[in-house]
Amino acid sequence: MAQSPAKPTAIPPIYTFPSIDEFARRHKAGTEAEFAQDDKETYAINKEGLRYQAWVLAEQRRSIKKTTYLILVDPGEEGKKKLPQQGEPAKMRIVFDEGYPTRGWEVHRVTTSSLPHFLEVPNYKRLNAPRTTITVLSNSAYHTHDFRSGGIPLTAENSVNVCFWRFTSEATKDAEIGALRLLYGPHQNATERQIHAFNWFVTLRQPEFGVDLHHYMPHMRQALNDPEWSKTVLGRKFGMLNQQQQDVYRHGFRNIPCGICILPGGPGAGKTHFNLFTVAMAQSQPLPKTAKVDGRYQKTFAKVLFIVDMNNPVDDIANRMLRLNHELGVKKSVIRMKGWGTEVKFSDRLDGAQAGSSEEPMTVDFTNQFVRSFQQAMLGEVDSGRRSCEAPSLDEAAWERFESYRLTKYEELAKCMEEELFECEEVIPLRFRRLVYSLYRDTLAAADFIATTPVAASNHFRGMFRPDLVYFDEAPHARELCNLIAIANFDPLVWVMSGDHRQTRPYVGSAGPTSENLYAPQMSLSMMERAERAGVIQFELLTNHRAFGGLHHLASRLWYQGRMTSGNDGKSPEALVFTRSYLERLMNGRSCTVPRLLVHLKSCPKGQVDGTSSWNIEHFRWVMKRVKDLLMEPKFRHAERGEPGTILIISPYKKAHSEYKEAIQALPRWAQRRVEARTVDVSQGHEADFVFVDLVKEKSTDFLDDPNRLCVALSRARLGEVIMMHPSMPNSLTFKHRSQNLNRIYALCKEAQQHDAKDDVYPDDAPFTISRHNDSHGLEGGTSSLSSEDLARYNGNTLDLLGSILSG
Repeated sequence: MAQSPAKPTAIPPIYTFPSIDEFARRHKAGTEAEFAQDDKETYAINKEGLRYQAWVLAEQRRSIKKTTYLILVDPGEEGKKKLPQQGEPAKMRIVFDEGYPTRGWEVHRVTTSSLPHFLEVPNYKRLNAPRTTITVLSNSAYHTHDFRSGGIPLTAENSVNVCFWRFTSEATKDAEIGALRLLYGPHQNATERQIHAFNWFVTLRQPEFGVDLHHYMPHMRQALNDPEWSKTVLGRKFGMLNQQQQDVYRHGFRNIPCGICILPGGPGAGKTHFNLFTVAMAQSQPLPKTAKVDGRYQKTFAKVLFIVDMNNPVDDIANRMLRLNHELGVKKSVIRMKGWGTEVKFSDRLDGAQAGSSEEPMTVDFTNQFVRSFQQAMLGEVDSGRRSCEAPSLDEAAWERFESYRLTKYEELAKCMEEELFECEEVIPLRFRRLVYSLYRDTLAAADFIATTPVAASNHFRGMFRPDLVYFDEAPHARELCNLIAIANFDPLVWVMSGDHRQTRPYVGSAGPTSENLYAPQMSLSMMERAERAGVIQFELLTNHRAFGGLHHLASRLWYQGRMTSGNDGKSPEALVFTRSYLERLMNGRSCTVPRLLVHLKSCPKGQVDGTSSWNIEHFRWVMKRVKDLLMEPKFRHAERGEPGTILIISPYKKAHSEYKEAIQALPRWAQRRVEARTVDVSQGHEADFVFVDLVKEKSTDFLDDPNRLCVALSRARLGEVIMMHPSMPNSLTFKHRSQNLNRIYALCKEAQQHDAKDDVYPDDAPFTISRHNDSHGLEGGTSSLSSEDLARYNGNTLDLLGSILSG
């Protein structure tokens, strides 16, 4: 019997590239393989032909060309991963009882935590468990009743079956490969300065030039020498920066190799806070150079592009910048932009019209977005839910600009809107497209600060916004070609790459033991990690302002060579005093120095496997009992504010996460607002006063021992932390021989225990028990405290590094 050919071995990564050619070859081939695997997985999902129960809720809009419906889809267990995700192109068919399907209609997905108010949904909690999926169906010929007239229960009788056909989006691949083409090869189209920056980005050797940002923005330096400046809002904020942040501001911007400033920072180090402060300083005074505005030369303020490789933080960054400007009393145009207009696909008629026009050719079509804003305005929905402290989206900013200049600069567009030409023609008139394009182009050109994603920052956007500073926050989370989008598409004074490669690696979906992508290991390596290996990083932000009571020591020793310090030394808030006393209850009253415990539950069963994921019911019960105890404690407060304390439950496994999440959803509303469950992979950037880390399994794995995941998991807590480790894990062979990080954590724990407990040390198999409880999902009223059966009779103690093992 012929054997199948051996699978090729993944190629080890290169940290220092010998040439630009090798960098380009590896990353181009790796990126193409990454998206080829996406195509393969998408095709396999489509072939399954999964059907979902759905309800046509309402007709949203009807015109000559198009009718739009609101569809509610029950994802079920299968659909959690296999339904089209937000932003993914897809088509949907309705499958009737007779078995024949309708034509396919374009859909887009919107995810919400609540259903429309006009619906009565008896099975709401079942539908809402994976979050409700709402799909907008366009170009539909399927008609149903208008459900907006009254409450309609969702039942099997008024449901339909639907199936989806997903398409792999080419936007990310085009943006990454496109960035490489702009900087390398026969299609190179970049300035000499950008090419030099690219060469240094790859080789990390011999920069062709350096940039002194204080030379181009002298007001950033001059403010430090003005004694009156310290009394201003920005001056006081500078005084509140820690010494490392002040050193970076004073010296880190003075000689930036090829304009690329690499700024790593540890957990709780205030990287984003520092970046936004430097933005405010850069924009606080006009630049020395003049620029042509409305036909005449005048001084201008710095424009800033802030890129984040994740959608949700874009909103947070823009809102924080807007609030900072409000605090400073300055008016700046701040825009958040997650997506981008669709490319113009003209009909032959429009193609010919544009070809004969001498006007600037349109590179992107904003018409659909603008028409949507118009419809919202007609319904009185513009700005609904957006407060003054929330930055507008690009579409909202464009509409606000249109409203401000409706009778002057955009009078022609206003008349066009009144005529409703876009509704009366078979195709949207070219004139209307041009007017809308000019509005959006003007809106972008007038912006001072734009927060966006890498894909949205590529292609058409590059010619419509020309920033003086480009920040790429959480840069290690992005693949290297994704980082290059900032360099290939923009030519600012400085690119600032910030983040923490010890916590984050680039996301590579094709990575793993079954990967067919030979270059997945290379793509999983960040430029920041290569820069550390090359020794070119000059400054780091390693002052932890999150952790109290010495909680930072563990991560510092394991992953930061002991260089991460605390910004809270000497502080002992009442909330920390309580947390220590709470943990001392679990230690039979022994003194608790560092509020962290590593917990074993004796005679704990193995974790339960659900598909490819796992959870441990005894860990789950024990953690939820502690959660309820803490929630009922009036002294459990926020580390620095008087409000009630918060709890974060972290697990590497999705099954454990879903069990914790379901238990949290069964708590009273006031309790739900204080407790959150997350997987490790989506925990960075989040923190809580008390954190539970549930490792679940009785054997360690490479997945569990991943240093980046452990660094994230063990650096989220402000006041207290409990690590749930199965008692069998330290005895597993993988733990002893392959789990370097978990082994070190456990060794430090044992070392601390033996050092401080002296002759009172008990072995790990000491016959002590913690009584089991039949925990309900609710919380009873009144004050709750641990019973005597809950107190572990164990003479452990917490020390400077980790803390003791609680044997239960």
